[in-house]
Amino acid sequence: MLRVCSEKELKKYADFAYNLATDPTKSGYPSYSDGIKTKEMFVKRLEEAFSQDTEEILLFELGGVVEGLIHYYFLPSDKYLSTVSFNIGSHTDQALKEFLKFAESQFKGYELFLGYSVKNKQAIEFLSAHGFELIEEDNNCTGLLKQYQPVYVDSNIVRVTKDNYNAFRKIHSIAEDDMYWNSDRIYADIENWFIFVKMQGSDAVGSIYYNIVDDGWFEIFGIDLKDNIFDGQVVYELLGIAMNTAKEAGGTYMTFFCGDEEQKVACELGFIWVDKYLCYKKLL
Repeated sequence: MLRVCSEKELKKYADFAYNLATDPTKSGYPSYSDGIKTKEMFVKRLEEAFSQDTEEILLFELGGVVEGLIHYYFLPSDKYLSTVSFNIGSHTDQALKEFLKFAESQFKGYELFLGYSVKNKQAIEFLSAHGFELIEEDNNCTGLLKQYQPVYVDSNIVRVTKDNYNAFRKIHSIAEDDMYWNSDRIYADIENWFIFVKMQGSDAVGSIYYNIVDDGWFEIFGIDLKDNIFDGQVVYELLGIAMNTAKEAGGTYMTFFCGDEEQKVACELGFIWVDKYLCYKKLL
């Protein structure tokens, strides 16, 4: 059964939940086995749920034993539902069955997004068999900015602001599709983004966009390429400008979720492969 977790119970089960979070076979994304996120960050994020109107922590209990927890959040204006933590020691399929039933009763009309490591086979098998659509399959990679040596990038790569945003919007609008961070949302939040485009004459042939996750930690949210045609040199230069500027900003880590072709280029710049990430979506 699922039941609401109290602040007192969270203190009791926090260590147990964190141990599950560090095991990709028993947890969902965000990953705490990536060598970046700490136990302090995990507990702090859980505690924030009690001060938010759009978050809640549920304990999953079976036979009177707590097997794990689910920390979910929702965005009413976007009809968006997802999880901050989905950490279950055993019977993951049963926990997902009960959470899906709960979500369908409480959040009808929402889109539910769930992300897991490919190593969490119970979760993947359940989602694949219960009407979820696989919408993303990426390599989770980490750039170590302290060790990174900046590379040369061409001067035709420019920083995007509100004044020249249309160059980015034109190329990003082709790729955004189901993406939460579409052109409009990024524009409204542009002060929190680092966006660069590689120009060829008056046209953008590629773009990269990243933001700050935490102190010293950045994440690349995507690379867009003209006509969605892969160009290794353009990707190399865009990754280079992102890594260069993040290092200049005093960064320690850069997270990058990417496809196989992009991963090969990322490795040339020193990125380390962490995990294979799968994201599923279902309309409730």
